[in-house]
Amino acid sequence: MSKIKYITLLVSIVLSGMSNAWAQSGSADPEFDGNSGAVVINGLRVITRQDLDFGVIAPSLTESGTVKVNRGRNNSSICSANMTCLEPGTRARYTVVGEPYMYVTLSDPGSIYIADTAGNQMLVDGFFGAGSGNETRWQGWILLRNSGVSRPNAGATLHVGASQPPGTYTGSYTISFEYQ
Repeated sequence: MSKIKYITLLVSIVLSGMSNAWAQSGSADPEFDGNSGAVVINGLRVITRQDLDFGVIAPSLTESGTVKVNRGRNNSSICSANMTCLEPGTRARYTVVGEPYMYVTLSDPGSIYIADTAGNQMLVDGFFGAGSGNETRWQGWILLRNSGVSRPNAGATLHVGASQPPGTYTGSYTISFEYQ
């Protein structure tokens, strides 16, 4: 083999190896330009307009009973037959402010206990409501109006033991509001 052919062959092999290494190194990869974006909406703001209150009750000495606070517009509390409601209770009332025409889900606490300072307890469960009409079932969602406002209400049931010790019973609960 002549010297020129040998050098030409050697240069061809070296150049071929370099081009393969250059292609594998990624430096010849194409670039892509993309766009990104986001829409930011108003966060939810919840204002308590009225707390849930079961009123003043006189329990039976021998039987347990319940007090149910309706969430509808009639805003009444109903004592079971073996109890006396001396002062009516009141439904919980909220104002939810957010993005107009958006659906908001509501999650109730399921059940809680309220207690007096001596540690005596009563169960609260059966949370129900949503919207501002007379519905008696928990819908689980509300629609914010064109103003971005809704005023949901909530009611619940209090379970009172026979000869429940007198006292002022308090507790707290959480209803979660979040965009659907």
